[in-house]
Amino acid sequence: MNIQKYTAFLKVAETKSISQAAADMGYTQSAVSKMIMDLEREWMLPLFNRNHDGLTITTDGEQILQDVRRLKQDYDRMTYTIAALHGMMRGTIRLGAPFSISANILPGALKEFQNHYPDIKIELVEGEDTDISNLLRRGEIDLCILPTPLADSYDSDELFSDSLVAALPTDSPFVNRPSFPVKAFATENTIRLKEIEDYDISTFLARHKVHPKIAYEVSDVNVMQSMVEKGLGVCMDYEFLFKPLRYNVVIKPLDRTMHRTLKLCVRSGSTVTPLVNVFRESLLEYAESLR
Repeated sequence: MNIQKYTAFLKVAETKSISQAAADMGYTQSAVSKMIMDLEREWMLPLFNRNHDGLTITTDGEQILQDVRRLKQDYDRMTYTIAALHGMMRGTIRLGAPFSISANILPGALKEFQNHYPDIKIELVEGEDTDISNLLRRGEIDLCILPTPLADSYDSDELFSDSLVAALPTDSPFVNRPSFPVKAFATENTIRLKEIEDYDISTFLARHKVHPKIAYEVSDVNVMQSMVEKGLGVCMDYEFLFKPLRYNVVIKPLDRTMHRTLKLCVRSGSTVTPLVNVFRESLLEYAESLR
């Protein structure tokens, strides 16, 4: 079994691009093209439609995609088990993450990972995006989660994408509307999460010429959501900040929004240790389950 061919198939299906799949895998385009053609000959099935817009997976390719994904996961688990038998599955991994991700998404991922690898310690370093980036650049952490375009300075894999949303009290007059108007932040009591260096939300509001009516400014996401629950105002932040939803609030899309993509990053050109790679693959698999 040539696992690299299966990996190439999964990467091309994910990125819809031979060149992007090659870049992600560290191969040349011709090498990835050859792996896909080898699979098509071996299985006697067309896997991708090729046209001027790029690549789209065929119906046959779509039907076999989940089987290939399971094969790859089984292979990875076997590799990890063999590594564990050789005593490689002990040590510490230093992970950097923004506050919102470490509070909401990472606990589930870390719990699942440590169920399988209890002897690997995860040292979590929280901070603003630029702080986390600088730590990775200096080699003070092994890997980190960053938004694009900051993540594009490193070797990275996409974890997930999300958008700005509004959180409203259950009795808000906007609850029954399909979306929350951005301009309403100028008239509704607004609870703002303090931004230290990452000014995404301030920039977004300025772009739409909205001056929010700030009623409260807090430094903790749970305090912010609790205050919304009590009817003290509305707030805005990225969707993953509210997952899982622990407070009795209503989440609404905005009528004008902004998207971000979060990626798992390691230093460009650095050698990823087996220990770090085990965690990297586990986190990517967990993120896939959330999509």
